[in-house]
Amino acid sequence: MKTPVSLIIVSTLLLFASFFSSASEIYKWVDENGKVHFGDRKLNSVNQQTVELDIAPSEWQRFDIQVEARGVVLTEKEHNDIVDGVNYVYEFYDRVMYFDIYKTVPVKILVLKDKAMYNSFLSKRTGKQRHASLGVYFPYDNQIVVYMREDREKTFKTIKHEVSHAIVDTITPYTPIWLNEGLAEQMETIEKSEEGLYVKAHVGNRYYVDKAYKDNKLMDIETFLKLPTDQWRKELNARNYPMQVHAGQLVYFLLSTSPSRSFIVRILHEFERGNRTLSYYLVDDNYIGGIETLKRNWLNFLKDQNKPLIQF
Repeated sequence: MKTPVSLIIVSTLLLFASFFSSASEIYKWVDENGKVHFGDRKLNSVNQQTVELDIAPSEWQRFDIQVEARGVVLTEKEHNDIVDGVNYVYEFYDRVMYFDIYKTVPVKILVLKDKAMYNSFLSKRTGKQRHASLGVYFPYDNQIVVYMREDREKTFKTIKHEVSHAIVDTITPYTPIWLNEGLAEQMETIEKSEEGLYVKAHVGNRYYVDKAYKDNKLMDIETFLKLPTDQWRKELNARNYPMQVHAGQLVYFLLSTSPSRSFIVRILHEFERGNRTLSYYLVDDNYIGGIETLKRNWLNFLKDQNKPLIQF
């Protein structure tokens, strides 16, 4: 079904309002072909109008999260940290990505004692004997299963990673794997302060991407964004660094400024509506300045990846 023009305009206005209203004006103009444009810069070459918007506050409410531990005891703080962390991920997709997260249901968390119990559990459930994962999401009953690692904090990060997959896979299943994995990597570090949600720089991602870039082994962004899922997985196994590390750092870069963050929001909602176009071909219409600007900004970011955190 074709999306009504009025709905597209309203959606565009909401996105611009969130990212630019506090810092600058939003302008609207119509080109010679009758196409409506919006932007945050005053252009003398066209007849622009200032857009006035009244945005309603978010109605976000926390989920009650079911947490079960088998063979391991969670402290009250650990239990609360898991519940808080899961809700931070839901809140991110609701408030920052503009997903209607109530289209999905709250995940259930199962924490197993160790890797042996985890492998046994997965073997019974999936019929497969070998499992290299740190955690898994089962969409049938919206359950996330992990095992307690020696560094318990890493287990809780894995839970948030899998929650991200649960939300994206439920609401927008056509999201390309680089974006799905990249967002999940960011959710591992998501926290909340009095100022709001924020994500910290992923030290491991920064190290491996920086090394690949300096060794001239980092895939160029055009090739990266053109990869279909099956080829992406092949590259994951063929390269000397994990592809999800590249995806994680790319998404961190895109989240780091409001204009590039709007690019993620826009293409996510394209995929939510069923668009299966490869990401590369969505850049010119959705990233300010198009692919050449994206390439330049990404290369500048790679030269100095020391941004400590991103506040939303």
